[in-house]
Amino acid sequence: MKILIVMDPGIMIPLKDYGGHERLVEMFAKEYLKLGHEVHLLITTGSYVAGCTVHNFGKEGFPPQKKDSRKAILSGWRFVWKNRNKFDLIHNFGRLVYLLPVLWRPVKKLMTYGREISNRNVRIFHRLKGKNIVYTACSANLLSRVFTAGNWEVVYNAIAFEKYTLRNNFDEKAPLIFLGRIERIKGCHIAIKIARESGNRLLIAGNISSLPKEKMYFETEIEPHIDGKQIQYLGPLNDKDKNFWLAKSKALLFPINWNEPFGIVMLEAMACGTPVIAFNRGSVEEVIDEGITGYKVKTYDEMISAVAKIGTIDRQNCRSTAEKRFDVSVIARKYLEIIDSHRKVIVIVTTGQPAANPRVVKEYEALTTKGYRVKTLYTYSAAWSYEIDEDKYFSDGLKRQDFVLIGGNPRTSKFNYFISRVQFRLIKSIVNIFPLIFLKEMATARSSLYLWIFARNFKADIYIAHYLGALPAAIKAARKYGGSVIFDAEDYHRGEDPYNASLVKHIIEIEDRLLPKVNLITAASPLICKKYELLYPKIKTIAINNAFSRRHLQTFHQNNHPPLKLFWFSQHIGPYRGLEIIVEALNLIDFEVTLSLLGNDSEIGYVDSLLKRSQKPEKVMLLTPVSPDQIFKTAAEFDIGIAAEIPYSENRNVCLTNKIFTYIMAGNCVLASDTDAQKDFMVKNSSVGFCYKNDDPHDLAKYIIQLNNNRSMLNDCKKNALSLADHSLNWECEQSKLFAAVDHLLCHDN
Repeated sequence: MKILIVMDPGIMIPLKDYGGHERLVEMFAKEYLKLGHEVHLLITTGSYVAGCTVHNFGKEGFPPQKKDSRKAILSGWRFVWKNRNKFDLIHNFGRLVYLLPVLWRPVKKLMTYGREISNRNVRIFHRLKGKNIVYTACSANLLSRVFTAGNWEVVYNAIAFEKYTLRNNFDEKAPLIFLGRIERIKGCHIAIKIARESGNRLLIAGNISSLPKEKMYFETEIEPHIDGKQIQYLGPLNDKDKNFWLAKSKALLFPINWNEPFGIVMLEAMACGTPVIAFNRGSVEEVIDEGITGYKVKTYDEMISAVAKIGTIDRQNCRSTAEKRFDVSVIARKYLEIIDSHRKVIVIVTTGQPAANPRVVKEYEALTTKGYRVKTLYTYSAAWSYEIDEDKYFSDGLKRQDFVLIGGNPRTSKFNYFISRVQFRLIKSIVNIFPLIFLKEMATARSSLYLWIFARNFKADIYIAHYLGALPAAIKAARKYGGSVIFDAEDYHRGEDPYNASLVKHIIEIEDRLLPKVNLITAASPLICKKYELLYPKIKTIAINNAFSRRHLQTFHQNNHPPLKLFWFSQHIGPYRGLEIIVEALNLIDFEVTLSLLGNDSEIGYVDSLLKRSQKPEKVMLLTPVSPDQIFKTAAEFDIGIAAEIPYSENRNVCLTNKIFTYIMAGNCVLASDTDAQKDFMVKNSSVGFCYKNDDPHDLAKYIIQLNNNRSMLNDCKKNALSLADHSLNWECEQSKLFAAVDHLLCHDN
């Protein structure tokens, strides 16, 4: 492939001193060469990169004068237009305007942003309907401030790790280091306070700004503290010096006071094995793996505490973890991946969080493994889910750049979260006065409006909407880009709340308006599938069970002796979940049996009232929630899993919850209440357990007694459950239905 890389003129390559984008341009040019591509560069006159063809434009001098910038734009236009048919890819690190002459040409175009993005300029280009252009932001945080449409991707900045030396261990007396421009927003004054408070030496390295305000900042708040002993100023550092001093330091302090798009100095420190302690702003959330490559803190006191425990971080692991994510070889391939015209794009849109919606994660993992490029737009919904999601990001269980938070959260994006809540309440109030259909759609979920705005930034071949609140956004984006829409119905929404007639009417109106516009409905149970088939016979509908991957399959645990151990779990322990029937059934039993309930105690006084029903409350155990990946191991410790659903609504009657599939994967015997969906399931899979009357504790007690007295039957049910999970009721089998549906839509579109 023949690649042209464009960069604003002003700074020479190779670099004489500091350079941000210029450093990236040189690295990617060399990496593209290594990958076998022919590389040309349109950069500052007099520059040179070994192995590349350099085309000079503009002159050295930074910042450039306005007249020189105007001349450079005209010169760039002439070159790009003259060579419009000679390149397969133009990778632009400079101004967006350089791409104007080839905006409508078929040549592939990458527009890479490493600093604040002009919504106005991108909006203009998007309205001009250019061809084959992909915009990239160096962090999801930067992209979150883009309020315009376009084909957007997050591609992180990079460094060449091979140029940095790992220092595996450090002396306890090793200094802390601050490296960056000495400006107030970079927080050098905070680094000094941290060093003094923690009793550490501090090395300060970086340029002193020539701006009067920042120069005064240095002279009044930094320079008076420099004593050459505890606080030492090293001046600006070249690459060799940075490598030396970073490796010599115990930690890099990054106390930024702004939403920095991407601090490359964090990667430079990690490459030396030096962990980073940073205020959790800007891209810090995405760059640092907590406890592995550093610590993300919110306050001054937390930063002091992080300094005290910095020695617990393994420096070899710090470097290797960062290298896997940010080495130039990794990021260069990412750039080439995203312009691969044969790779189809799928965007999942949901009003929940990954951990709170395992089906979203399963779809993401399956479609990514299949070779599709998958992006998930999600919104904050629960504190417990946030913690689990963060752990997943840190362990690389989920790729953060593929999961884009929309509408803020109360942890790291409080303002956006506050505004989203205000606008949601406002819309809900207005819709009662002006019942316009658009307002009704936006009143479905807190994040509906935000998703509706931001989904248009993501071009895709297929959009998969989870929950009604995400459906308007998916349909609008699909209409803009000519994509298809799948509505994934985990619940029968119009049947969720039978006691709220106005809400049901609201949902019916939205479904009747939006669902005829989708290309496919996937349902999480066969009976939900039938419901939607009857309502919308012209729309293809398929059932994809909420089964789990074989990787969660547990081993068989035989139980031939008391006690018999029962298990039930959910996100919340509360009413309308059939727990009273379970307790009353246990009151009818005179042998040793235990019941463990796992979930959050969501309603004050409920658990106490439940325990008062029990004649043996000491046999009822309360377990704290675990991560979605841990629930299978936890469930495997028990004999019987109880799916105690009550058909208080039509949705509860026809849905299949995650419980049954969890129990089967864990190797539990299943006792399921007789909702229509569970009765249908147990008839088809009778070898794994029994179905009891949901309102009859005597019926449930009958099966518990039978299994206790016949341990051979109990163990057979457990074995059959594992066999079923291994051979048919698993996500590997169910995902094949999703693959077939997606392939059909893509072929139909073509």
